[in-house]
Amino acid sequence: MNFSVPDIPAVAAILPPLPQPLLDVLSSVSVSWKQLVVPGVLSYLALCRALRFRREHAMRRKMGFADRASLARMTTREAQEIIYFLASWEFPLFNFMALQFGLFKTYGVESISRLLLATGNLTDPVRSLKRFEDTAALIGEWLLHSPTEDRAVQGIARMNFLHSKYVKEGTISNADLLYTLSVFVVEPPRFCRLYEWRSLNEMELCAFGVLWKSVGDAMGIEYKGYLKRAETGWRDGIEFAEDIAAWAKAYEVVAMKPSTVCAKPARALIPMITYWVPWFAKPFTTEVVISLLGDRVREAFMLPEPDVAAGATVFSLLTIRRFVLRYLMLPRFSEFKRINGPDPQTGRMTQKIPYGNYPFYVKPTLWNRWLSPAAWAVWLYGGKVPGDDPEEFMARGYLISELGPTNRMGLGIEEMEADATRLKGSYGRGGCPFG
Repeated sequence: MNFSVPDIPAVAAILPPLPQPLLDVLSSVSVSWKQLVVPGVLSYLALCRALRFRREHAMRRKMGFADRASLARMTTREAQEIIYFLASWEFPLFNFMALQFGLFKTYGVESISRLLLATGNLTDPVRSLKRFEDTAALIGEWLLHSPTEDRAVQGIARMNFLHSKYVKEGTISNADLLYTLSVFVVEPPRFCRLYEWRSLNEMELCAFGVLWKSVGDAMGIEYKGYLKRAETGWRDGIEFAEDIAAWAKAYEVVAMKPSTVCAKPARALIPMITYWVPWFAKPFTTEVVISLLGDRVREAFMLPEPDVAAGATVFSLLTIRRFVLRYLMLPRFSEFKRINGPDPQTGRMTQKIPYGNYPFYVKPTLWNRWLSPAAWAVWLYGGKVPGDDPEEFMARGYLISELGPTNRMGLGIEEMEADATRLKGSYGRGGCPFG
Protein backbone atom coordinates (compact mmCIF):
# COMPACT_ATOMS: atom_id res chain seq x y z
CA MET A 1 0.00 0.00 0.00
CA ASN A 2 1.21 3.51 -0.84
CA PHE A 3 0.57 6.46 1.44
CA SER A 4 0.96 10.00 0.25
CA VAL A 5 1.60 13.04 2.39
CA PRO A 6 -1.41 15.39 2.27
CA ASP A 7 -1.07 18.76 0.63
CA ILE A 8 -0.97 21.06 3.69
CA PRO A 9 -1.98 24.24 1.85
CA ALA A 10 -4.86 22.40 0.21
CA VAL A 11 -6.07 21.07 3.56
CA ALA A 12 -5.76 24.48 5.15
CA ALA A 13 -7.81 25.99 2.35
CA ILE A 14 -10.87 23.87 3.16
CA LEU A 15 -10.71 24.47 6.93
CA PRO A 16 -12.78 27.31 8.39
CA PRO A 17 -10.68 30.42 9.08
CA LEU A 18 -9.58 31.17 12.64
CA PRO A 19 -11.05 34.24 14.33
CA GLN A 20 -8.94 37.34 13.80
CA PRO A 21 -8.33 37.96 17.58
CA LEU A 22 -6.85 34.46 17.91
CA LEU A 23 -4.71 34.98 14.82
CA ASP A 24 -3.39 38.23 16.33
CA VAL A 25 -2.43 36.44 19.57
CA LEU A 26 -0.74 33.55 17.77
CA SER A 27 1.20 35.89 15.50
CA SER A 28 2.51 37.77 18.56
CA VAL A 29 3.88 34.58 20.18
CA SER A 30 7.41 34.00 18.96
CA VAL A 31 8.88 31.96 21.83
CA SER A 32 9.85 28.34 21.29
CA TRP A 33 8.50 25.44 23.35
CA LYS A 34 11.83 25.22 25.15
CA GLN A 35 11.42 28.76 26.39
CA LEU A 36 8.14 27.73 28.01
CA VAL A 37 8.93 24.20 29.23
CA VAL A 38 12.35 24.75 30.76
CA PRO A 39 11.30 27.65 33.05
CA GLY A 40 8.15 25.68 33.94
CA VAL A 41 10.12 22.59 34.95
CA LEU A 42 12.64 24.64 36.92
CA SER A 43 9.83 26.48 38.69
CA TYR A 44 8.18 23.16 39.60
CA LEU A 45 11.45 21.77 40.98
CA ALA A 46 11.97 24.93 43.01
CA LEU A 47 8.43 24.62 44.36
CA CYS A 48 9.07 20.98 45.34
CA ARG A 49 12.24 22.01 47.12
CA ALA A 50 10.54 24.90 48.90
CA LEU A 51 7.57 22.83 50.12
CA ARG A 52 9.17 19.43 50.73
CA PHE A 53 10.74 20.37 54.09
CA ARG A 54 8.28 23.08 55.03
CA ARG A 55 6.08 20.83 57.17
CA GLU A 56 9.06 19.37 59.05
CA HIS A 57 10.39 22.84 59.85
CA ALA A 58 6.93 24.01 60.94
CA MET A 59 6.64 21.09 63.36
CA ARG A 60 10.03 21.86 64.87
CA ARG A 61 9.04 25.48 65.41
CA LYS A 62 5.70 24.46 66.90
CA MET A 63 7.24 22.02 69.40
CA GLY A 64 9.96 24.50 70.40
CA PHE A 65 12.89 22.11 70.77
CA ALA A 66 15.72 24.38 69.67
CA ASP A 67 18.67 22.17 70.65
CA ARG A 68 19.65 18.82 72.17
CA ALA A 69 19.44 20.16 75.73
CA SER A 70 15.79 21.15 75.25
CA LEU A 71 14.86 17.55 74.31
CA ALA A 72 15.29 16.53 77.95
CA ARG A 73 11.92 18.12 78.72
CA MET A 74 9.95 16.35 75.93
CA THR A 75 6.74 14.87 77.31
CA THR A 76 4.95 11.72 76.24
CA ARG A 77 2.10 13.85 74.92
CA GLU A 78 4.51 15.80 72.71
CA ALA A 79 6.26 12.62 71.57
CA GLN A 80 2.97 11.05 70.52
CA GLU A 81 2.04 14.19 68.57
CA ILE A 82 5.34 14.05 66.69
CA ILE A 83 4.98 10.35 65.86
CA TYR A 84 1.38 10.92 64.75
CA PHE A 85 2.67 13.64 62.42
CA LEU A 86 5.22 11.25 60.91
CA ALA A 87 2.67 8.45 60.45
CA SER A 88 -0.06 10.68 59.02
CA TRP A 89 1.87 13.20 56.91
CA GLU A 90 5.53 12.41 56.33
CA PHE A 91 6.00 8.63 56.05
CA PRO A 92 2.68 6.74 56.18
CA LEU A 93 3.87 3.77 54.12
CA PHE A 94 7.25 3.05 55.65
CA ASN A 95 6.15 3.88 59.17
CA PHE A 96 3.65 1.02 58.87
CA MET A 97 6.13 -1.27 57.10
CA ALA A 98 8.73 -0.63 59.80
CA LEU A 99 6.27 -1.76 62.49
CA GLN A 100 5.25 -4.75 60.38
CA PHE A 101 8.82 -5.88 59.77
CA GLY A 102 9.68 -5.06 63.39
CA LEU A 103 7.03 -7.49 64.63
CA PHE A 104 8.23 -10.02 62.09
CA LYS A 105 11.77 -9.60 63.43
CA THR A 106 10.74 -10.54 66.99
CA TYR A 107 9.73 -14.00 65.76
CA GLY A 108 13.42 -14.69 65.22
CA VAL A 109 13.65 -15.13 69.01
CA GLU A 110 12.78 -18.76 69.70
CA SER A 111 10.97 -18.16 73.01
CA ILE A 112 8.62 -15.67 71.32
CA SER A 113 7.94 -17.97 68.37
CA ARG A 114 7.36 -20.93 70.66
CA LEU A 115 4.58 -19.08 72.49
CA LEU A 116 2.96 -18.01 69.23
CA LEU A 117 2.99 -21.57 67.97
CA ALA A 118 1.56 -22.87 71.25
CA THR A 119 -1.40 -20.50 71.10
CA GLY A 120 -1.98 -21.12 67.39
CA ASN A 121 -2.80 -17.45 66.92
CA LEU A 122 -0.16 -17.00 64.24
CA THR A 123 -0.23 -20.23 62.24
CA ASP A 124 -3.93 -21.06 62.37
CA PRO A 125 -5.44 -19.98 59.00
CA VAL A 126 -8.46 -18.36 60.68
CA ARG A 127 -7.14 -17.04 64.00
CA SER A 128 -3.96 -15.59 62.46
CA LEU A 129 -5.98 -13.10 60.41
CA LYS A 130 -7.59 -11.51 63.47
CA ARG A 131 -4.41 -11.79 65.50
CA PHE A 132 -2.42 -9.58 63.12
CA GLU A 133 -5.22 -7.04 62.75
CA ASP A 134 -5.80 -6.79 66.49
CA THR A 135 -2.10 -6.42 67.30
CA ALA A 136 -1.84 -3.54 64.85
CA ALA A 137 -5.10 -1.99 66.07
CA LEU A 138 -3.95 -2.08 69.71
CA ILE A 139 -0.63 -0.45 68.87
CA GLY A 140 -2.53 2.13 66.83
CA GLU A 141 -4.61 3.08 69.86
CA TRP A 142 -1.63 4.67 71.64
CA LEU A 143 0.31 5.73 68.55
CA LEU A 144 -2.63 7.64 67.07
CA HIS A 145 -4.14 9.03 70.27
CA SER A 146 -2.72 11.29 72.93
CA PRO A 147 -1.79 9.55 76.20
CA THR A 148 -4.32 11.80 77.92
CA GLU A 149 -7.15 10.19 75.89
CA ASP A 150 -9.04 7.16 77.20
CA ARG A 151 -8.44 5.21 73.99
CA ALA A 152 -4.67 5.24 74.46
CA VAL A 153 -4.93 4.22 78.10
CA GLN A 154 -7.49 1.50 77.38
CA GLY A 155 -5.33 0.15 74.56
CA ILE A 156 -2.34 -0.34 76.86
CA ALA A 157 -4.56 -1.79 79.59
CA ARG A 158 -5.93 -4.32 77.09
CA MET A 159 -2.44 -5.30 75.99
CA ASN A 160 -1.38 -5.75 79.62
CA PHE A 161 -4.36 -8.02 80.26
CA LEU A 162 -3.62 -10.16 77.19
CA HIS A 163 0.01 -10.54 78.29
CA SER A 164 -0.72 -11.06 81.99
CA LYS A 165 -1.57 -14.75 81.73
CA TYR A 166 1.71 -15.57 80.01
CA VAL A 167 3.77 -13.29 82.27
CA LYS A 168 2.41 -15.10 85.35
CA GLU A 169 3.13 -18.48 83.76
CA GLY A 170 6.65 -17.37 82.89
CA THR A 171 6.17 -18.08 79.19
CA ILE A 172 6.85 -14.41 78.40
CA SER A 173 10.09 -13.17 79.91
CA ASN A 174 11.11 -9.62 80.64
CA ALA A 175 13.80 -9.99 77.95
CA ASP A 176 11.12 -10.95 75.40
CA LEU A 177 9.06 -7.87 76.27
CA LEU A 178 12.10 -5.60 76.26
CA TYR A 179 13.27 -6.89 72.88
CA THR A 180 9.80 -6.41 71.40
CA LEU A 181 9.79 -2.87 72.77
CA SER A 182 13.21 -2.25 71.20
CA VAL A 183 12.07 -2.96 67.64
CA PHE A 184 9.43 -0.23 67.87
CA VAL A 185 12.10 2.22 69.01
CA VAL A 186 14.72 1.17 66.47
CA GLU A 187 12.97 0.05 63.28
CA PRO A 188 10.99 3.16 62.22
CA PRO A 189 14.08 5.45 62.34
CA ARG A 190 16.13 2.77 60.57
CA PHE A 191 13.58 2.36 57.79
CA CYS A 192 13.42 6.12 57.30
CA ARG A 193 17.21 6.40 57.19
CA LEU A 194 17.56 3.61 54.62
CA TYR A 195 14.44 3.87 52.48
CA GLU A 196 12.56 7.16 52.93
CA TRP A 197 13.14 10.57 51.33
CA ARG A 198 14.75 11.90 54.52
CA SER A 199 16.10 10.65 57.83
CA LEU A 200 14.51 11.59 61.14
CA ASN A 201 15.81 14.69 62.86
CA GLU A 202 16.90 14.74 66.52
CA MET A 203 13.49 15.80 67.76
CA GLU A 204 11.80 12.90 65.96
CA LEU A 205 14.38 10.38 67.12
CA CYS A 206 13.85 11.58 70.67
CA ALA A 207 10.07 11.19 70.29
CA PHE A 208 10.39 7.45 69.62
CA GLY A 209 12.53 7.02 72.73
CA VAL A 210 10.17 9.07 74.90
CA LEU A 211 6.90 7.45 73.79
CA TRP A 212 8.11 3.86 73.90
CA LYS A 213 9.91 4.38 77.21
CA SER A 214 6.54 5.50 78.60
CA VAL A 215 4.80 2.48 77.07
CA GLY A 216 7.46 0.20 78.57
CA ASP A 217 6.89 1.77 81.98
CA ALA A 218 3.14 1.24 81.60
CA MET A 219 3.77 -2.42 80.76
CA GLY A 220 5.95 -2.86 83.84
CA ILE A 221 9.07 -3.75 81.84
CA GLU A 222 12.23 -3.86 83.94
CA TYR A 223 15.28 -2.06 82.52
CA LYS A 224 17.77 -2.54 85.35
CA GLY A 225 20.04 -5.47 84.74
CA TYR A 226 19.44 -5.15 80.99
CA LEU A 227 20.16 -1.63 79.77
CA LYS A 228 23.55 -0.10 80.50
CA ARG A 229 22.30 3.28 81.72
CA ALA A 230 19.26 2.02 83.64
CA GLU A 231 20.91 2.58 87.01
CA THR A 232 21.93 6.20 86.37
CA GLY A 233 18.97 7.08 84.12
CA TRP A 234 18.69 8.69 80.72
CA ARG A 235 18.71 12.40 80.05
CA ASP A 236 16.37 12.19 77.02
CA GLY A 237 14.70 9.89 74.52
CA ILE A 238 17.76 9.74 72.28
CA GLU A 239 19.92 8.31 75.07
CA PHE A 240 17.22 5.75 75.86
CA ALA A 241 16.92 4.81 72.17
CA GLU A 242 20.68 4.38 71.84
CA ASP A 243 20.83 2.29 75.00
CA ILE A 244 18.02 -0.06 74.06
CA ALA A 245 19.36 -0.37 70.50
CA ALA A 246 22.79 -1.42 71.82
CA TRP A 247 21.20 -3.96 74.18
CA ALA A 248 18.96 -5.36 71.40
CA LYS A 249 21.93 -5.78 69.06
CA ALA A 250 23.82 -7.77 71.68
CA TYR A 251 20.68 -9.76 72.59
CA GLU A 252 20.18 -10.81 68.96
CA VAL A 253 23.65 -12.38 68.92
CA VAL A 254 22.62 -14.63 71.81
CA ALA A 255 18.90 -15.19 71.14
CA MET A 256 18.65 -15.29 67.34
CA LYS A 257 19.92 -18.65 66.19
CA PRO A 258 18.77 -20.89 63.32
CA SER A 259 15.68 -22.61 64.67
CA THR A 260 12.99 -24.87 63.29
CA VAL A 261 10.66 -23.23 65.82
CA CYS A 262 11.27 -19.76 64.34
CA ALA A 263 10.99 -21.15 60.80
CA LYS A 264 7.31 -22.02 61.23
CA PRO A 265 5.94 -18.50 61.89
CA ALA A 266 8.23 -17.12 59.17
CA ARG A 267 6.64 -19.41 56.62
CA ALA A 268 3.21 -18.32 57.83
CA LEU A 269 3.97 -14.59 57.73
CA ILE A 270 5.69 -14.18 54.37
CA PRO A 271 2.50 -15.16 52.46
CA MET A 272 0.67 -12.46 54.44
CA ILE A 273 3.16 -9.84 53.20
CA THR A 274 3.02 -11.05 49.59
CA TYR A 275 -0.74 -11.67 49.61
CA TRP A 276 -1.62 -9.12 46.93
CA VAL A 277 1.20 -10.07 44.58
CA PRO A 278 0.12 -12.01 41.45
CA TRP A 279 0.99 -15.69 41.54
CA PHE A 280 3.65 -15.45 38.86
CA ALA A 281 5.56 -12.77 40.83
CA LYS A 282 5.29 -14.35 44.30
CA PRO A 283 8.60 -16.27 44.19
CA PHE A 284 10.55 -13.15 43.25
CA THR A 285 8.66 -10.99 45.79
CA THR A 286 9.39 -13.55 48.49
CA GLU A 287 13.08 -13.14 47.68
CA VAL A 288 12.63 -9.37 47.98
CA VAL A 289 11.05 -9.73 51.44
CA ILE A 290 13.86 -12.00 52.58
CA SER A 291 16.46 -9.51 51.36
CA LEU A 292 14.86 -6.80 53.54
CA LEU A 293 14.99 -8.95 56.68
CA GLY A 294 18.76 -8.91 57.06
CA ASP A 295 21.08 -11.88 57.45
CA ARG A 296 20.65 -12.54 61.17
CA VAL A 297 16.85 -12.68 61.06
CA ARG A 298 16.92 -14.66 57.82
CA GLU A 299 19.24 -17.25 59.35
CA ALA A 300 17.06 -17.54 62.46
CA PHE A 301 14.10 -18.25 60.19
CA MET A 302 16.22 -20.80 58.28
CA LEU A 303 15.37 -19.07 55.02
CA PRO A 304 17.63 -19.41 51.97
CA GLU A 305 19.92 -16.59 50.94
CA PRO A 306 17.98 -14.36 48.51
CA ASP A 307 18.91 -14.08 44.88
CA VAL A 308 21.25 -11.19 44.09
CA ALA A 309 18.83 -9.90 41.47
CA ALA A 310 16.04 -9.55 44.04
CA GLY A 311 18.18 -7.47 46.37
CA ALA A 312 19.56 -5.35 43.54
CA THR A 313 16.07 -4.72 42.18
CA VAL A 314 14.41 -3.74 45.44
CA PHE A 315 17.23 -1.51 46.65
CA SER A 316 17.47 0.18 43.25
CA LEU A 317 13.74 0.85 43.24
CA LEU A 318 13.86 2.17 46.78
CA THR A 319 16.72 4.51 45.86
CA ILE A 320 14.78 5.79 42.85
CA ARG A 321 11.68 6.26 44.98
CA ARG A 322 13.66 8.24 47.55
CA PHE A 323 15.10 10.52 44.85
CA VAL A 324 11.71 11.08 43.19
CA LEU A 325 9.94 11.89 46.46
CA ARG A 326 12.67 14.21 47.69
CA TYR A 327 13.25 16.22 44.52
CA LEU A 328 10.39 15.64 42.08
CA MET A 329 7.21 15.34 44.17
CA LEU A 330 5.17 17.82 46.14
CA PRO A 331 4.38 16.85 49.75
CA ARG A 332 1.07 15.30 50.73
CA PHE A 333 -1.93 17.61 50.60
CA SER A 334 -4.12 15.53 52.91
CA GLU A 335 -3.66 13.60 56.12
CA PHE A 336 -3.49 9.82 55.92
CA LYS A 337 -6.18 8.52 58.28
CA ARG A 338 -6.63 4.83 58.96
CA ILE A 339 -9.24 4.86 61.74
CA ASN A 340 -12.54 6.55 62.50
CA GLY A 341 -13.75 7.93 65.79
CA PRO A 342 -16.05 5.82 67.97
CA ASP A 343 -19.70 5.50 67.02
CA PRO A 344 -21.63 7.90 69.30
CA GLN A 345 -24.31 5.29 70.03
CA THR A 346 -22.38 2.02 70.32
CA GLY A 347 -18.87 3.26 71.11
CA ARG A 348 -17.50 0.88 68.50
CA MET A 349 -14.49 1.92 66.42
CA THR A 350 -14.16 1.26 62.71
CA GLN A 351 -11.26 1.51 60.30
CA LYS A 352 -11.05 3.30 56.98
CA ILE A 353 -8.23 0.99 55.86
CA PRO A 354 -7.41 -2.37 57.47
CA TYR A 355 -3.89 -3.12 58.62
CA GLY A 356 -3.91 -6.59 57.08
CA ASN A 357 -5.34 -8.15 53.93
CA TYR A 358 -8.93 -8.56 55.08
CA PRO A 359 -11.59 -5.91 55.79
CA PHE A 360 -11.64 -6.28 59.57
CA TYR A 361 -13.60 -3.52 61.31
CA VAL A 362 -14.33 -1.69 58.03
CA LYS A 363 -17.91 -0.49 57.73
CA PRO A 364 -19.17 -1.06 54.16
CA THR A 365 -20.29 1.97 52.19
CA LEU A 366 -21.46 2.48 48.63
CA TRP A 367 -17.99 3.75 47.77
CA ASN A 368 -15.67 1.28 49.49
CA ARG A 369 -17.76 -1.78 48.55
CA TRP A 370 -19.09 -1.02 45.08
CA LEU A 371 -17.68 2.10 43.42
CA SER A 372 -14.04 2.62 44.37
CA PRO A 373 -11.29 1.39 42.00
CA ALA A 374 -9.66 -0.34 44.99
CA ALA A 375 -12.82 -2.38 45.65
CA TRP A 376 -12.98 -3.48 42.02
CA ALA A 377 -9.30 -4.43 42.05
CA VAL A 378 -9.74 -6.50 45.24
CA TRP A 379 -12.87 -8.16 43.81
CA LEU A 380 -11.12 -9.03 40.54
CA TYR A 381 -8.18 -10.46 42.46
CA GLY A 382 -10.54 -12.62 44.51
CA GLY A 383 -10.09 -10.82 47.82
CA LYS A 384 -12.64 -9.72 50.38
CA VAL A 385 -14.20 -6.27 50.21
CA PRO A 386 -15.97 -4.43 53.06
CA GLY A 387 -19.31 -6.09 53.70
CA ASP A 388 -18.17 -9.62 52.82
CA ASP A 389 -18.61 -12.01 55.75
CA PRO A 390 -19.60 -9.14 58.07
CA GLU A 391 -19.74 -11.31 61.18
CA GLU A 392 -16.29 -12.82 60.68
CA PHE A 393 -14.67 -9.48 59.87
CA MET A 394 -16.78 -7.56 62.41
CA ALA A 395 -17.96 -4.81 60.06
CA ARG A 396 -19.82 -3.27 62.99
CA GLY A 397 -16.46 -2.24 64.47
CA TYR A 398 -14.69 -3.18 67.66
CA LEU A 399 -14.57 -2.38 71.33
CA ILE A 400 -11.10 -2.40 72.83
CA SER A 401 -12.20 -5.21 75.16
CA GLU A 402 -12.82 -7.38 72.08
CA LEU A 403 -9.31 -7.09 70.67
CA GLY A 404 -7.18 -10.18 71.04
CA PRO A 405 -7.65 -13.93 70.53
CA THR A 406 -11.19 -15.04 69.76
CA ASN A 407 -11.39 -17.11 72.94
CA ARG A 408 -10.57 -14.02 75.05
CA MET A 409 -12.93 -11.53 73.40
CA GLY A 410 -14.84 -9.60 76.01
CA LEU A 411 -12.84 -11.06 78.90
CA GLY A 412 -10.78 -9.07 81.38
CA ILE A 413 -12.97 -5.96 81.50
CA GLU A 414 -12.61 -5.57 85.27
CA GLU A 415 -8.85 -6.10 85.11
CA MET A 416 -8.60 -3.58 82.29
CA GLU A 417 -10.53 -0.96 84.21
CA ALA A 418 -8.33 -1.40 87.29
CA ASP A 419 -5.20 -1.13 85.17
CA ALA A 420 -6.56 1.89 83.29
CA THR A 421 -7.14 3.66 86.62
CA ARG A 422 -3.51 2.99 87.52
CA LEU A 423 -2.27 4.19 84.13
CA LYS A 424 -4.22 7.44 84.29
CA GLY A 425 -2.06 8.41 87.25
CA SER A 426 1.16 7.83 85.28
CA TYR A 427 1.12 7.26 81.52
CA GLY A 428 -2.23 9.03 81.14
CA ARG A 429 -0.80 12.29 82.42
CA GLY A 430 1.39 12.53 79.35
CA GLY A 431 4.42 13.80 81.26
CA CYS A 432 8.13 13.29 80.66
CA PRO A 433 9.29 9.74 81.51
CA PHE A 434 12.78 10.97 82.37
CA GLY A 435 11.79 13.76 84.73
